[in-house]
Amino acid sequence: MDHTTKFLSQVRCIPMAKALSVHQVPLLAQALRESGLKVVNVSQQIGEGRLLVHELAKHYPDILVGGGNVQSVEQAEKAIEAGAKFIFSPLFDDEMVKLCQQHRVPIFPVTTDSELCKRMHLDVLGFYPFEKLGGFPVIDRMGSEHNLKFIVAGHILEEEMASYLDNPHILAMTGSWMLDKSAIAANNWIAITEALKRARKWSLE
Repeated sequence: MDHTTKFLSQVRCIPMAKALSVHQVPLLAQALRESGLKVVNVSQQIGEGRLLVHELAKHYPDILVGGGNVQSVEQAEKAIEAGAKFIFSPLFDDEMVKLCQQHRVPIFPVTTDSELCKRMHLDVLGFYPFEKLGGFPVIDRMGSEHNLKFIVAGHILEEEMASYLDNPHILAMTGSWMLDKSAIAANNWIAITEALKRARKWSLE
């Protein structure tokens, strides 16, 4: 397992940024540092997604930043150029996987086809939306039969996290509850920091 993936498996809870402006980056970085949860998955489907990755990677090198919801090879390439250290994609695109592997950037694409994983030498996948893909039965089957691990997502609430993270095939989860849209809109960074601290506890237990 590469260093970045190992770090994510130790952190376990990866905050997903879906609603953030570049001017809020210093506040986000402060909250991540104060909580000890120094990782963030930035959606590349928001207008400033690539710029957010760039600002975080350039000015806050102690924070591990990745590109989330990457839906094309071009988006993956731009995210990596901006400084993304990992890529989440809801697709399984061979060319995107090859690009990331060439750059030594771990990618966690989504598929329920184990043969694709073997062919592309992947042993950690994304899995979302969780329920639509078949949930725990699919996770357990693929994990047991093909020795695969997963980083899950898809409307996972804070109070549901234990049931996911207790599964032996799930390395980590990524979700937006740690960076709540309404709290960000209200610049309520106290609430955000407290949510990040609660998430951080999962890597300490």
